[in-house]
Amino acid sequence: MKILSLITVLFLTVGVWSQEAKIKFEMNFETDDPQMEQQMAMMANSSMTMYMKDQKFRQETNIGNGLMVTTSIVDGETKKGVILMNGMMGKIASTFDADEEDEEADEEADVEIEFTDETKEILGFECKKAILYTEDGAEMIYWYTEEIKAPEREQQYVNSQIPGMPLEFSIEQPQMTMTFKAVEYDDKVKKAKELFDTSIPEGYTEKSMEEIQQMTGR
Repeated sequence: MKILSLITVLFLTVGVWSQEAKIKFEMNFETDDPQMEQQMAMMANSSMTMYMKDQKFRQETNIGNGLMVTTSIVDGETKKGVILMNGMMGKIASTFDADEEDEEADEEADVEIEFTDETKEILGFECKKAILYTEDGAEMIYWYTEEIKAPEREQQYVNSQIPGMPLEFSIEQPQMTMTFKAVEYDDKVKKAKELFDTSIPEGYTEKSMEEIQQMTGR
């Protein structure tokens, strides 16, 4: 499943937030490749949900309404995190050091960002448009609001040069375009202790990050 591997790798991210919030995004996929259309049919009802509170962060990416669920949790105070994957490969977990992930993020290539005057409203927030150009010629469209604080560190889908939180963004890949749009926002996080627990749940097999990267084709 090429698409599942791509999405799984894309969202093995780390972020530290100071603002309490829950944001849910719906995910949509488009392609001009007939061979990819069949795979995309399995991706219907995909979503991504972020939770942040007191320097703790949780992200759940649910592909195909349960086909593959990837959860990343990081505690910004202890600098410890865990990744949980539940899907066709079984239940897999891996712990990581957030400081090491930050060092890898610092090594990422520079990108060019064009800020425009275009605006639109998403969930009651005024969002501004920015276009990100990568070294390989790809474009990413961001609609961001400055009313929600941006992450302190750059993530794989949020560039540190964007002065706010994207509530809609599109990522172009050679054979498809993925679009994420916020559909729910709450400034309170319920059951925070349970949500931000970085211990490995019962029933998961622990593997190294290198093993997970090999399994997902990274």
